[in-house]
Amino acid sequence: MKTPIIIATLLLAISSIGRAQNTVADTHPNSSIFAIDYSTGQEAQVNYDAAILFKDAFIDLASNTSVARFQVSRMPPGHKVFIVKQMDPQTNGNSFQLILQGRFGYQNVVIYTFIYNVDQNTLSFFNTQTQSYAPVAIQGYNVNNLNNCFAYGKFNVQNVQPVQDNMAPPRAQVDDAADSNTPVDADVSTATVPPALPDYDQPECPVDGYLWQPGYWAYSRDNNGYYWVPGAWVAPPRVGFLWTPPYWGFVGGIYIFHGGYWGNSIGFYGGVNYGYGYGGHGFVGGDWHEGHYRYNTAVVRVNVTVVHNTYIDNTVVVNNQRNHASFNGQGGVVARPNDREMAAMHEEHVSATSEQIRNQRIARADRTQFASANGGRPANFAAARVPDRTPNTNNANMGNRNSGNNNPAGARPGMQSQRNVNPGTPASNGTNPGAPAANTPRSNKPAFNAPNPGAPAANTPRSNTPAFNTSNPGAPAANTQRSTAPATNTSRPSVPPANPQKPAGNRNGKPNKKHQ
Repeated sequence: MKTPIIIATLLLAISSIGRAQNTVADTHPNSSIFAIDYSTGQEAQVNYDAAILFKDAFIDLASNTSVARFQVSRMPPGHKVFIVKQMDPQTNGNSFQLILQGRFGYQNVVIYTFIYNVDQNTLSFFNTQTQSYAPVAIQGYNVNNLNNCFAYGKFNVQNVQPVQDNMAPPRAQVDDAADSNTPVDADVSTATVPPALPDYDQPECPVDGYLWQPGYWAYSRDNNGYYWVPGAWVAPPRVGFLWTPPYWGFVGGIYIFHGGYWGNSIGFYGGVNYGYGYGGHGFVGGDWHEGHYRYNTAVVRVNVTVVHNTYIDNTVVVNNQRNHASFNGQGGVVARPNDREMAAMHEEHVSATSEQIRNQRIARADRTQFASANGGRPANFAAARVPDRTPNTNNANMGNRNSGNNNPAGARPGMQSQRNVNPGTPASNGTNPGAPAANTPRSNKPAFNAPNPGAPAANTPRSNTPAFNTSNPGAPAANTQRSTAPATNTSRPSVPPANPQKPAGNRNGKPNKKHQ
């Protein structure tokens, strides 16, 4: 009697170990995925969770295209199997091939073949008649599968370990104390649901030409938790670009982070209502017009002493109950991209600027920004500007040292305190808000120059760094000294700090946060 008990115990232990190795459900268990082992240069079958998630997403993406359905409909019934293989990165970049193979009688037949390029986020189909690959248009119902492929497609990039928490060995921790262009916590997934989006007041735009980046929840694998990245006004990388916020997508029991990006159009951000113009689809808080950015003060708040390109459009304001869900999918926001958002996916994209990356690094270094410490109510909701430097990460509590924190204790969130004004920057002139601050000393940082077309600030001392001129990119500013150094698009503008007064042009004195 002891022998069967021992065998049953061993089988149970082996089964438990097998389940422990995989924390996600394989929706295509009869398929296989092969990736390159960079230590040997050979192809090997892989089965850890990050690879499984990509394999399933790739199969779902390809099999849901009209061309794949047509090919399958032409084949007689029989056993079919998917095989995913990583292509040679030296010649194909980060790309994978998907083959659907069927067995009919005693013969194996290839039904169709697709290639997904992770670097370009594109899908191609092999046309047997022309013996060449052709791009495949992705329909709206299939965009989530495309996004999932892009999110998981970096699981086997050379010299980069898989990034999903508890799914593969973690990559080396990035030095958060250094300001760099390296994103942090960009490619990450977790089984933990993101916290709800909090309500907060938007600070006034302090610089003409700056755009609003709404706050969002990021996830740290090293700290095993979500942290709030404050909303902030930031400089776009170039004139005409708009910011598409990041979002979380829920699929297969896993929450996948889709990073934000800059582009000529607003792309899909999961239907998440971030407020202040980002109501789930598109952006209604302003637009670019003849090289200048115009602000809709019915939706966003600006400092009217420095920002003059404004208008009021109350038709976009929706006074309905806001959904605070911070992710797309079951249990959150159920939304699909529209035609305009799908077109934006294929446009030129630029990743977050160094200023935005610094903003996230600062939040990551501040323990009070983590949901585990603040219960979903972070100490710093939003800031008019991103602080100049990343704080020392050895300090566990940075909440009171964040120079960009405009939510000090006892102050209403979103209202700027004089204690948080950047030291070394001249105070704005509150005695005559309509008059320009002539002959005001400037800092040695590049200026983001988007002047009022009717009243340029002539004879204003400039730094030895070129200005970011949005009024006429091809013409130099009048009476402005310039150097031969190239302009920097993401640096801090050298203008007086935000005036905490609310914009006078707003009919209600304050924009309504409940809008699309």
